Parts: sequence; structure tokens; C-alpha cells
Amino acid sequence: MRPSGLFFIATSLCCQLKVLQTDAAASDLIFQNLVFSICTLHSFLGKNEYKDRDKFWSTLEHEEQGLLLKAFQQLDSRKGKNIYLSLVSDISDQEEESQRYLVISYLLKTMGKISLHVEDMQMKIIFNCFKSVSPKLIDPSRLLSPEGEVDCQSFAYHMLFPLYKVCEGFAGKVISDDVKQMAEEVRGSISKVIGMQSFVQIYSHIRKSIKSKRDKRKQEEKVIAVVNPMRNAKRKLRIAEKHKAHKKRKMITMKMGRWM
Repeated sequence: MRPSGLFFIATSLCCQLKVLQTDAAASDLIFQNLVFSICTLHSFLGKNEYKDRDKFWSTLEHEEQGLLLKAFQQLDSRKGKNIYLSLVSDISDQEEESQRYLVISYLLKTMGKISLHVEDMQMKIIFNCFKSVSPKLIDPSRLLSPEGEVDCQSFAYHMLFPLYKVCEGFAGKVISDDVKQMAEEVRGSISKVIGMQSFVQIYSHIRKSIKSKRDKRKQEEKVIAVVNPMRNAKRKLRIAEKHKAHKKRKMITMKMGRWM
């Protein structure tokens, strides 16, 4: 199977994760296929014929290009096309970066975003997937080379980012104890893969990044509260409605779990 097909399968599985999963067998199947597609795609893109950026895109057939475009649009209906075009464009700012870095990083980043907006079962699938793929994606020996270090740290960053939010209480929603425990276990697993020094460096970077964004958002909220109190009131109502809807979904999920 070509990389375009594997990437399309991986993105399709990610889209399935956006839908509430209550069937344990189906969830396990999604998990297994997602791990397989990511690891196989990573292995394919590491081959010499796929390392050269210009050669990679120039040898893609029309059907493969269409499949890749569809895959990116599946992950992000608004920005997917632009992201795809930025990769194939000759003026891309990321011209020197490997296909493996670009494609796998984007996939992991999107999975991390999805994990923070879905229910417990989907979060567990994604976190379990991170635990399974991290030893395959992150080769400690590659950390010794500049290119390998960038790739591995990027992969680790995108996997640790949602784990940090869940473990440290910045997920923006109520996290159950078992999900938090799993997140901590996966975080520990990834730290062993990349080594404690790299883990501390990446984790610290995530902490600073989140703090910077929170401080900036709080400052903007203070300004809006003074300049446009009506808009600020509407914003608070939206947040309250969002929390109410989340609690309702959580109650329904718990009831369904008891009935099954």
C-alpha cells in the first residue's frame, strides 16, 4: 500500500474517533488499525525514495494527490486544503523538512486536539495509541543527529501536549480518574522512550507555552470586559452552555454504560 492510502486510512480512523464509541470491540479495532497505519506510514516515509521532498510530490499520481487532499480535508474541513497546498507548493516554508516529519507530526497533533474534545472512551483509544506508537516513532539513537532530534522531539511534543493538559488539569473539562490515570501512565511510558532529559525539556516547553497562552487570553478577557461588556456576558453564557452540554453527555454515557 502506498503512503497516500495509509495516510487516508489513518485520517479516516481519526474521524471515527470524533463519534462516540460505546462498542468495545469496535474501539479495539479502531485502535489496532490506527496504530498499524501510523507505524507503517512512518516506516514507508523513512525509505530513501520518500525522503526527497520534491521527488516525493513529483512522483505522486493524480489519484494519490486527490487521496491526500481528501485525507487532509477529513482532518480539518477549513484548513485541510491550505495545509495540503502548502506541502506541495515550491514556496513552502518547510521545504527542507522531511515528509515523515511533516505528515506524522500533523497527524499526531490532530489526534491530540481530538482527544481533548471527545468522551472518555475515545480519549483512551488515542492515549493508548500514543503509548503503542511512541517506541516505533521515536528512536533514541536518532536523537544524536540534528534531523532525528527535530523529528523525535516534534513527535513527542504533539503526544505529550494533550497528556499534559489532562494530567495537570488544563483539559477544559472534567476528566475522570481512570482517564487521568491512563494519561499519567502513557506520559511515563513516553518519558522512558525519549529519556528523562528530553522529557523534562519538552514538558517544560509545553508548560511555558500553555501559561503564555492563558495569560494572553486572560488579559484579552479583561480588556473585553471593560470595552465590550455585552460581548463578555455572551461569552460567559456560551461557556456555561458548553459546560452544561458536556455534563449532559457525560451523564448519558454513564447511563448507557450501566445498561450495557
